[in-house]
Amino acid sequence: MNPEQHPTRKGYDSDVTEAEWDIIGPLLTEAQATIKGRPVEHDLRAVLNAIFYVNKTGCQWRSLPKDFPPHSVVFYHDTKWRKDGTLEIIHDVLRQLARKRAGRHPQPSGAIIDSQSVKGTPGIPRESGFDGGKLIQGRKRHIVVDTMGYLIVAVVHSAGINDGKAAPEVLEKLFQAANTIRKIWADSAYIGRELHDWVLARFQCVLEVVKKQQGAKGFHVLPRRWVVERSFAWFSRARRLSKDDERDPNSSQAQIYIASIRLLLRDLCDNQIAYAT
Repeated sequence: MNPEQHPTRKGYDSDVTEAEWDIIGPLLTEAQATIKGRPVEHDLRAVLNAIFYVNKTGCQWRSLPKDFPPHSVVFYHDTKWRKDGTLEIIHDVLRQLARKRAGRHPQPSGAIIDSQSVKGTPGIPRESGFDGGKLIQGRKRHIVVDTMGYLIVAVVHSAGINDGKAAPEVLEKLFQAANTIRKIWADSAYIGRELHDWVLARFQCVLEVVKKQQGAKGFHVLPRRWVVERSFAWFSRARRLSKDDERDPNSSQAQIYIASIRLLLRDLCDNQIAYAT
């Protein structure tokens, strides 16, 4: 949505800049052209800005400010891009661009896996459970990031499922997205010879558990594992992720990718506007 077309609109911090739109705009247009559906009747940039606004502020779709396209239109595109894979495709391209910009190979060879349990609400009966370790009723966000902290894949499931038990599903998705991974670092929740042997045999990849230092007291930074914790902190800036209010766990998963796409765009354009303010 350009100010020239809508002179009364002042814009929001979550809006994409001209430089950011120059990157993601062609990707959205290309995806829209290759996927069947009804013709686009609204400005894709305005729709994307509305989706980022919901992700950042945590507001309900019906509570979108009136200077965005109708909430039904925005929700339609959000659902469509989630179901047809557009969000994940664009996210993968942006991650590769960010890695190349940092002087890294577009595809990572190392990764870190971890999960985060988040409180749910009574309106999310699907894939909801109780995490006895964290004492949280809700869902678990299972993510894998590269060594720079950029998201590779995310899976949302019941908080009642143990990390080691959920790991095969997450790792299957990981190697569909990045089959170049040869080493994965994890915490003690992924200990188990059966899991480690399965990862090695199926993907020719080593799963290494990073243990706490013996005799160390209090908090201390653990090699590799701190990277994924920082990624969770980045995502927590998006208030839509402060809890899990989504009825469909796939919607929860999409919100993680949306937050990550926004952060990748900021990195690519050196846009350091505080995402949490």
